Amino acid sequence: MSGTEDIVTRLRMLGGLDAALCNKAADEIERLRAERDEARREVCRHMAHGVISSKDYAKFLNWNCFKGEK
Repeated sequence: MSGTEDIVTRLRMLGGLDAALCNKAADEIERLRAERDEARREVCRHMAHGVISSKDYAKFLNWNCFKGEK
């Protein structure tokens, strides 16, 4: 993210009448991010062509889609 507090965290902290809606929105954001990261990993695997590693290609694009993977 851009150095500011993550929107998912902020949504989950909101209370009141809209807490359920905020949690659903946060869940959807997390699901979409996971889907985006998987698509980015596929692009990196395809584009690296064995010349560089997929993780290095992701770094070149400034994507952190391999975070948490070893």
